[in-house]
Amino acid sequence: MNDGQLLALIDKYLSGEATDAEKEQLDQWYQQNAEDDAVWYTGSIGEDRLVEERMLSHLQNHVNSSKPKIFKFNTRFIQKAAAVVIGVSLIAGYFVVKQVKHTAGQATLSASAPVKFSENKFVMLPDSSTVLLHNGSSINYAVKGKVRELKLVGEAYFDIKHLANQPFVIYTGKIKTTVLGTAFNIKAYPGQNVTVSVSRGKVSVADEGNHAVTTLLPNQQAVYNATTEKVDQTNVEARETITWAKQDMQFDGMPYSQLAERLSRRYGVEVKFKNPEIEKCLITGRFTGTESLTQVLNTLSDIVGSTYSIDGKTVLLDGKGCN
Repeated sequence: MNDGQLLALIDKYLSGEATDAEKEQLDQWYQQNAEDDAVWYTGSIGEDRLVEERMLSHLQNHVNSSKPKIFKFNTRFIQKAAAVVIGVSLIAGYFVVKQVKHTAGQATLSASAPVKFSENKFVMLPDSSTVLLHNGSSINYAVKGKVRELKLVGEAYFDIKHLANQPFVIYTGKIKTTVLGTAFNIKAYPGQNVTVSVSRGKVSVADEGNHAVTTLLPNQQAVYNATTEKVDQTNVEARETITWAKQDMQFDGMPYSQLAERLSRRYGVEVKFKNPEIEKCLITGRFTGTESLTQVLNTLSDIVGSTYSIDGKTVLLDGKGCN
């Protein structure tokens, strides 16, 4: 979302004309650009003020860093805009965090990427961490006490949100990987070696006896040999270990209708066209494959000149269409 779109959305909210979908879009923008603020909120006055100050600072930086500078803002307006975004996002953030706390020990989530589909599966966990599942892979997630646990079969790329005193542990056969907040890939198909590759942050890899095997930093990889039960650690180019993530997000002259089907399977949503003419638009593009749905839609909207709204699991695309 560019600054003009953001301002238009905030203006609609201030005038009371924003729809539920537009409020959700504003909240999604906030979560993408200031994720940590949302999860820190617990409802106390002191923390609320801290979040407001952080959001104000972030919004100022966001606007000031935009090139070229088409819009001019005064401090009072920025504060008002920041307050609106905070108001929307904190409601959602408060609900998500409280929901996780109240269901501690019970919150579960299961997801899989069917082998019959060529698309990978993008999954948002209850803690806002994201998992990209390679087709033919599956996960089972649960919160047990203060520990977030996940079991993986297959291959997945993780981007884990840091939560203080809530470690994230991934079980793959005889190996467990412990993280606090990082991005990494794990390949663990039944009967094969387990490979852990780190893109960002730091992870600890241990065996089923809870013996620390190794600690990995960015661009490091550990391969656990299922036969010898030994681990080999090497340096790698992390981005090359997840080339599979972008295979279903590269297209050349693909009709938007066909791309919409791909996005539907990948993100678990239903994509509809308000103007059928948009379905005929031919799109050429390349994504890394780790982007969220809103990031993809924002880029596609800029390319096609279309707009979109999200209502629950339904995405509605609109616009004038393409020549």
